[in-house]
Amino acid sequence: MEMSIEEFESEILDVLENLPQKFKDKFDNISFLIEEENISPFIQNKSGGPRFTLGLYHGVPMTVKGSRSRSLPDKIIIYKKSIEAVSRDTVSLKKNIKRVVLHEIGHYFGLSEDRLRELGY
Repeated sequence: MEMSIEEFESEILDVLENLPQKFKDKFDNISFLIEEENISPFIQNKSGGPRFTLGLYHGVPMTVKGSRSRSLPDKIIIYKKSIEAVSRDTVSLKKNIKRVVLHEIGHYFGLSEDRLRELGY
């Protein structure tokens, strides 16, 4: 399943626009990037098998940052081709984009992988 970069970006913007205002108000010094491909698209999951890296958060989670700390911008990278590869149709592609964006935002807010899994992300 493939989507144009413009449509893909529009889906991400839609997810961001529909976040509750209380979360949007807490965004500070963060950028969202779309990369067509991940240089190393596979990581090992807990059972040892490969899985696609769909997104990545680079930064210092809000739960760790000091109120006066000044640092480089945090980044959320969304890997377009990886998400397309795990999506069977347009509906699942849109659902996967939303899930990945919310998952990486969860890391920005300091949520662990385990907690994000519990929440369904």
